[in-house]
Amino acid sequence: MKQGHLSFESTGGRVPAFFVEPASPAGSVVVLHEVWGLVPHIEDVCKRISKLGFTAVAPDLYWKHKELLVPEKIRAAMEGVWSLSLLERRDINKVREALTKKGLSHEIMQVATTLYNQGFRDQMLDDAVACVKYTYERTPRVVTLGFCLGGGISARVAARFSQLTACIVFYGEPPDTLGVQKIRAPILSIHAEQDEIINSKIPEFVHSILASGKDLTLKVYPATRHGFFNDTNREIYNEAAAEDAWELTKWFLSRKLRQ
Repeated sequence: MKQGHLSFESTGGRVPAFFVEPASPAGSVVVLHEVWGLVPHIEDVCKRISKLGFTAVAPDLYWKHKELLVPEKIRAAMEGVWSLSLLERRDINKVREALTKKGLSHEIMQVATTLYNQGFRDQMLDDAVACVKYTYERTPRVVTLGFCLGGGISARVAARFSQLTACIVFYGEPPDTLGVQKIRAPILSIHAEQDEIINSKIPEFVHSILASGKDLTLKVYPATRHGFFNDTNREIYNEAAAEDAWELTKWFLSRKLRQ
């Protein structure tokens, strides 16, 4: 097994990534990080995937904002917009207004406006797609696995790259109906029960999936919160749900990458 860092070309330049590769990989998994960035938890997920016999590659989607988008600053910014709806968080003016009312610093305001900027979100999606294409050229059986922010990106990559083998989403925002219609890959969608904003979009997502005849496995874990899989966040981590979700993920990966 080897691990380290690599880079690949995307629309905005060369994107850095962390990778772990077993001796004889049966396929690859592109791991798309949470809102916290490419932190040690995501690297640990990559190592766990490698032990299953698959290469894991985790692109740093924040590579252009390394000094700004760090967990401590992101947490401060996120806490400043919890009161806003998902739609309101797409409105930069409403984000700025909410942060100003809380008296947060200009830097924290910059963090929030960066995270909710549509141009930045489009760039992250471009980078994720570029990573999948880079990986596909080396191992043509590729699955995306995303958490939180990366979960939403995982599903959108599936809509952009038709050769994707499968797609795994952990509590990510589902794509709209048009996006679903473009997806060919089987989807495993894992959610927390106490995740009102994300879950409000699940009924439309499921309806679109079924209407399009797609392959969907969906599970909602009772009494869990958004981010329950992350064992470094002890306030939200749910050990029983995380272990079960990992077993489901292992089953799905084996079924799609080894068949």
